[in-house]
Amino acid sequence: MSKNDEKKEKTGLIQLETLKDFVHLIVHTPFQIVNHIDLANKHYYFIVIGGLPGFSRLIYFYSQDTEIKENFIIYNNLQDTINFGDKLETRGGITYLPIIHIKKQNIIKPEEFTF
Repeated sequence: MSKNDEKKEKTGLIQLETLKDFVHLIVHTPFQIVNHIDLANKHYYFIVIGGLPGFSRLIYFYSQDTEIKENFIIYNNLQDTINFGDKLETRGGITYLPIIHIKKQNIIKPEEFTF
């Protein structure tokens, strides 16, 4: 293996089965922000976490055909339910996860989202 191959960044992808799985993961991370990008007419919601041995970064993601139009994923910790909204409110037992819509980026290539 050449030194160039060793330095090449490798991305590990972990696709989650449901939006609820994705939300459960996010509410237990220190950075509770959801990234969103439209790649090849599919909507990807993801977080990037530092890597593990062999990977420079890990991307946990959930994808769907339709875009979440609201600005927040609202998770009710007590009832384990998910809603969407545009306003941030202060209520006990509720976690607001902002969705950050990415216009352009050069980190993730559409072909990387394959297994």
